[in-house]
Amino acid sequence: MQLLTFAVLVWLVDIISAHGRVSRITASSGGVYEGWDPESSSSLIPPSPLAAWSAANLGNIYVPPSQFNTTNITCHYNAVPGALHINTTAGDTLNLHWNEWPKSHVGPVLTYLAACNGSCEHAQKDELEWVKIDELAWLNSTGWKILNLGGTWATDVLIANNFTWTAMIPPVLKSGNYVLRHEIIALHTAQRLDGAQAYPQCVNLRVSQRNVTMKSLGDGMLGNKLYDMTDGGILLNVHRKIARYKIPGPKLWEYAMPLRQPNQ
Repeated sequence: MQLLTFAVLVWLVDIISAHGRVSRITASSGGVYEGWDPESSSSLIPPSPLAAWSAANLGNIYVPPSQFNTTNITCHYNAVPGALHINTTAGDTLNLHWNEWPKSHVGPVLTYLAACNGSCEHAQKDELEWVKIDELAWLNSTGWKILNLGGTWATDVLIANNFTWTAMIPPVLKSGNYVLRHEIIALHTAQRLDGAQAYPQCVNLRVSQRNVTMKSLGDGMLGNKLYDMTDGGILLNVHRKIARYKIPGPKLWEYAMPLRQPNQ
C-alpha cells in the first residue's frame, strides 16, 4: 500500500510539473549554444538568431502518435530552421541539456542526423532524411515495483546526469551541414492508442571532417516515416514488469558511435 501511495504521489507531482526541452547545447570543441525557448515566441522582443529550430511548442507540449505521419514529428510543431549553425568536428561530442524531465515520463532517448546539402537555414523539413546515430531505451527491470514503470530507462539515466545527454558526431562523418534531431519518447500513457508523447528537438550543425577517408550518411528515412503509432515501442503498457523492448525507428547507422552515458 505504501509503495502504491508513493507511486501515485510521484505521478501527481510529475503531472503538475512541466515537460522538458533542450535548453542548451555544449560542444566539446568549445562553445555553449542556447536552445529554443518557446516562451520567446510570445515576447515583444524578437528572439536572437539561434542554431536551434524554433517551434510552436509553448508549454513544452508533445507530439502525439496521430501526428507521426506529418512533418510535426520532424522537429516539433510548425518547426522553422535555425538561422545559425554550431561549428563542430567529426568525433566531437555535444552535451544536450534538457531544462527538466519528469521521473514518470519513462522512455527512449534517440538522436539522428540529416544532411542539408546546403545551408540548414533553408532546409525543407519534409525532405530531410534521418539517420540514427544514438539510442538508449529500456535497460532492465530493476525497481519496477517501486514506481510501476517497467524498470530502469534511458530517461532515468538522463535525470541522473542532471538532465544531460551526450551524443558523439560520428568520427568518419563527411564534412557538411547537418540537422541534429534529439528526442525523448515518453511512454507513461502509451498503453492506449495515441498515448505516447514525442519531444523532438532540432539544431543545425556545421561539421568539419578529421581526415580524407570519410563517409556520407547515405539514404535515411523521412521524418513522417520514422515511426508508426502501432509500433511495439510506441504502443505498450510500461506499468508492469518488462522483459524486452523494441526501440522505435530505424537501426543505428553502421558508422555511429553511441556513447555509454555516465550513470548508465
